[in-house]
Order: sequence, then C-alpha cells, then structure tokens
Amino acid sequence: MHAIGGQCPSMPRSLFERNTPESRVDTSSSILGRLNLLVLTICAAALSGIFACSANGSPSLVDGSEAGSSHFSGGAGSSGASTTGAAGSKSGASGVSGGTGVAGGAGQSSASPGGSAGRADENGGNGGNASEAGNGGVSGGGGSSGTSGSSGTSGAGGSPATSYEPCPTTGEACKILPFGDSITEGVKSTDKAGYRSQLFKLIVAAKQKVTFTGSLSSGPAQVSAQTFPRMHEGHAGWTIDPGYSEFSGYGGISSLVPSPALSGGPHIILLHIGANDLFPTKDGAGMATRLDALVQKLAQNAPSALIVLAQITPVGATNNGHTAAQVDAANAAQRSYNSKIPAIVQSHVAQGQHIIGVDMSQMPLSGLTTESVHPNDQGYAYMAGIWYAALKDLLPK
Repeated sequence: MHAIGGQCPSMPRSLFERNTPESRVDTSSSILGRLNLLVLTICAAALSGIFACSANGSPSLVDGSEAGSSHFSGGAGSSGASTTGAAGSKSGASGVSGGTGVAGGAGQSSASPGGSAGRADENGGNGGNASEAGNGGVSGGGGSSGTSGSSGTSGAGGSPATSYEPCPTTGEACKILPFGDSITEGVKSTDKAGYRSQLFKLIVAAKQKVTFTGSLSSGPAQVSAQTFPRMHEGHAGWTIDPGYSEFSGYGGISSLVPSPALSGGPHIILLHIGANDLFPTKDGAGMATRLDALVQKLAQNAPSALIVLAQITPVGATNNGHTAAQVDAANAAQRSYNSKIPAIVQSHVAQGQHIIGVDMSQMPLSGLTTESVHPNDQGYAYMAGIWYAALKDLLPK
C-alpha cells in the first residue's frame, strides 16, 4: 500500500472554531461543508492505503509488508489504544516465511486490519495513540520460531512429527531381536557374533541400555568389558519360507513366528533375510511377496515392536562352487528383491504398522569373505554401523 500525494492533508483545527469578527458569516451550510471535506479526506486515505504523517507533514509508509514499519498496526481495533495489536511487520514476514502455523497466521494479519485501525482514529477519539500502540506488535514475534516450517499461512512443517519410541522409558534395557539366517548368527566372523557384537560395542560406547533376545546363543562372553547378550534368532541355511532352500532339512524363518522368535517380547526386530533364497534361485520373483507376508506376520504378532527391515548384503562373483550362470541369476534376483523392499516398508507404514527400512546392499565387496556370501569382520562392522544409525536415537540410557 502506498501513501497518497506528496503531503498529508491538513485538518481543520476545530470544526466548530470561532471565526474572527471580520468573517462572522459561518453558517450551518459552511459547517456541513467542512464535515464533508473531512469525510472525503478520511475515505481517500483509507482507499489509497494506510499511512501516517511525519513531524514535517510528509507521508510515511506504514504498510505491514515493509520491514520494520509497524507504526500503524492493524490490531488497535475499536479501542484506539490497544497495546497488543497485530504482529509488527517484521514478525509477520517471519511467520509467512517459515514460522509455525500459529505464528504465521499472526504475521499475515499485520497488513489487512490496518483499515480497522484507521476507523479507530475516527471513532476512538485518539487516533494518534492508536498509531503508537501498534508499534509494539509483540504478538507476532513467534513467527520466527518454527524454522522448519514451509509456510506460516498453513503451518505446514511447523514442528516435526514425533518418532515412534518402541523402547521402555522406565530405565529398563531395550530388547532387540536379531532375526534372520547365518548372517544374523555371525558365520565367518572372528567372534561368532557377526554384526551383533559390533553393534553392541557402539551401544556400550554411547552408554545406552539394550539386550538381545532369541532362542539361539552364540558369540563372546564379553564385549567392551560388558557382559554380552548372546541371544539371537539367526538360522544358518534358512530361507524366508520353508521349502526354498537348496539343502534338505533347512526351514524358513516365517515358521518361527510367533514362537520361539517373539517369546522374549522384543521391542525392536532387526530383520535381514533372503540370501539362501538366492542359491539356486527357485522363485526369485516371489521372494518379495514372501517377505511381505513375513513382515505382516511379525506386525500382527508383535504390534508394538519396531521392525527394522534390511535390503540384504551383496553377493560376490563366486559362491560355493555354483556355476557362473547360477551366480548371475542370484545377483539378478538379489537386485530385484532389494528394489522392492522400500515399497514393502511403505505399504506397512500405510497400515499403521511400526516399520523402517535400512540398506545393506551398498556394503563394499571387500566386506565379503572369499565364498562371496557371508561378510567378514569388516563387513559385519559395516552392517553394525547401518543398524546403529537407525537405532541410536531410540535407545534408552
């Protein structure tokens, strides 16, 4: 909005001012004429924009959009002297640019109610005071608080959504179930614990409280001078569902849900499964469907647990005497399987289930042992780092 003209209109000192003896011809029509002139002047000011006059009579812009110009706030209303007027123009701008929803609303109101304050000058009898009262505009100060907000008007993103917290808040240890195949067990690692001992080191270093659950046990007695919880549910040679292993006598981990896998009441489930479904690939196209059903089964039987679902580690160029064609097929199946896991995660999130995804597929091939499936100690440390990055803000101290 802009001020009109180059000078502010001068006002009569008094509409009922006595005239000098030389001009004692003032009549009721003359008074009405002055009233009309005053009304036209005020209306013109209101239509042209909100303005105030400076001490020397020149116009001074007080549009709410100009930074720092809050001389004539829109919040005076009918009182004409309110000290809690709408937000000052600077605060209003902050609300629109990124404040929280509430603060953004205050910012937007700084310009539009200006006309109301003009009417307060006419009816309140003390328009000058109304002009000064808006100068505080303190109610819009919160506009800059919601730094993550994208729009003060809508309030979108004013505060981040609270993450689901699966672990106890009573000082107890958080129970984690490592669930999967021989990679979960820790085959080929020096301490027979694989990523589990490496993950425990990170947790101990952060002075957080966890324990592992499961029906199986392997690994060292201590890690980082602390008693190591050796429990897990990692079954070597097992597939997602029974009947897909290349070896007889190996089952599928879906048959372990709910018991014994969930008997320990885990708060968090670390799920890494699928490597044994690749050799030889009996049904690579159906792997993601079987995984989806396993996740559903876990979520239904442990609805308060957080499932952390991994895209599985890579497969090398050679593997336990398999042919080149079998290795190529396994790699193709692994890439296809991993590519479908993010959509599986999203579909279960959409159902209101507690699940997040992590990506182990980018582990360097140098992290694999010579038989190209199991990680070495370096690879297991890589896995531990991925798991911990997903868990670190959730674990109790």
